Amino acid sequence: MTPTATASPGLPIALGLAGAIPFVGLAVLVNTFGAHEAFLRHAMLAYGACIVSFVGAVHWGIWLAAAGSQPHSAMALGWSVLPAVAAWALLAIGTRYALPGMAALLAACLLVDLALWRIDALPGWYLRMRALLTTVGALCLLSAMQ
Repeated sequence: MTPTATASPGLPIALGLAGAIPFVGLAVLVNTFGAHEAFLRHAMLAYGACIVSFVGAVHWGIWLAAAGSQPHSAMALGWSVLPAVAAWALLAIGTRYALPGMAALLAACLLVDLALWRIDALPGWYLRMRALLTTVGALCLLSAMQ
């Protein structure tokens, strides 16, 4: 089965949209409650790191599904670990610079997904969902900047 042969993307889309709730909720809290904003910013950054790691790991799954037989599979495997390492580095530098960095990293993950979609390695519904969720996540991360 190829990645584009998904019978019903309803559940993945619902889960993806639910995954945006912490971004939106934390953005509201950061911009509402000044007393706890440092903790909330860090929570937003940590959640961003989790999400970036997750969307990178999707490419490990692409490699597994292709059993290393597709021309793009080596690129997918190589890419799959980079977002997690980059997110970890951003966590280490502190929230002021890491929040826009995490937003940019989220956007970079989408650009890689776009490249794989162009060679038919990802289904269109996934790319549309990722574009929406990346926009929401990146805007929430940017809204939490000091």
